[in-house]
Amino acid sequence: MGNEWVDFVKKFSKDNGISYVQALKFASKPYRELKGKGKNMKGSGLTPPEIKQFLQASYEEKAPTQINNYILDEELSNLYGKVYVNEILKKVILSFRGTGMENLGTDWINNLVFLANSSAYKLTPRFRTALKMYDLAMKKYESYKFELVSHSQSGIITNYLCSSKVQNCIAVNPAYKNANLNNNEYIIRSAGDLVSKLVAPKRVLNSVLYPKWSKKHMITIDDKTGNPITEHKVDILDRLNPNMVIGRGVGKKKIVFGDKNTYVN
Repeated sequence: MGNEWVDFVKKFSKDNGISYVQALKFASKPYRELKGKGKNMKGSGLTPPEIKQFLQASYEEKAPTQINNYILDEELSNLYGKVYVNEILKKVILSFRGTGMENLGTDWINNLVFLANSSAYKLTPRFRTALKMYDLAMKKYESYKFELVSHSQSGIITNYLCSSKVQNCIAVNPAYKNANLNNNEYIIRSAGDLVSKLVAPKRVLNSVLYPKWSKKHMITIDDKTGNPITEHKVDILDRLNPNMVIGRGVGKKKIVFGDKNTYVN
């Protein structure tokens, strides 16, 4: 369906004498009417394969211009994060990558700042860049649904930016340190990952105080390799049910995770 949407936008652009970018803003309604799917396409939550694709793209300087029906907003995307927009579902994915080795490895300085003082992390160029991308996307796509996905260091960013304005905030092996978790925040980690190990005590506490919340919002994957480097990679998502939906949705039932056709509260 992705290529079909792109072809439709190109034709819409040509027929109306407007640019492709402009057509992306106006073509979704006639496309939905043409397909007869406008009322049923909620697009709530993300599956493990989708999360993995968006996170892999966040690490690429030349990220894919399209993932499924999501188009890369090249204007808002940057080295540390990518913005993908689905005009059919009116949904935006903000994907934040973990630590990189470019610029002589200076990105590691942000990790050191966080370890020394978690509040001071908000003063780092890394966080300010993420916040700017977030604010501009919120302004540009004001009426759209937002999902934040992150890996490793950027789990800090997702935790700070997660609010009621966002549908879901999903962090894979996040670098958390005594973070307060929101009710729309979801953590996926490997039991063998050292970076996200500090989130474990929080999980134990939450499992006692809020057992239902903890079970649905904190997913721990078995350590299959015994290698902490391998267990830290986003590839651990391949061990989850590919049809699982992670995140809350819309309507009477709150979608947390499960089969796409059998959502749970």
